[in-house]
Amino acid sequence: MRHFSNKVKKDIRDKVIPVRFTEKEKNFVELVSNKFNISLSEFIRRSALQRRMPAQGVAEINRKTYQELCRIGNNLNQVLKHLNSGIFLGLEKEMFIELKALIKKIGFEMVGSKA
Repeated sequence: MRHFSNKVKKDIRDKVIPVRFTEKEKNFVELVSNKFNISLSEFIRRSALQRRMPAQGVAEINRKTYQELCRIGNNLNQVLKHLNSGIFLGLEKEMFIELKALIKKIGFEMVGSKA
């Protein structure tokens, strides 16, 4: 028994369009295609057909910054919870000092230096 699929057959790319670049242009196009982590052909095709490029990977500094901001957010939530409940444990001052240090650390990471 044959099974028929509703899928449309994928077009086969069998047509070639020769394109010439200067060395500088070629290097630039390769650099940008690598940035998007796609092949040179795919990059040129997407550019020519005005298709969206894939999302770029998240830089390591942005990932670390996000993690630090999550820690800061958690600490702020703890402080606000204590302040809103009327319970003062004397921890607020230490938490704010820690928050200040974390913010300073993130600032230094963003500019590429160490505290």
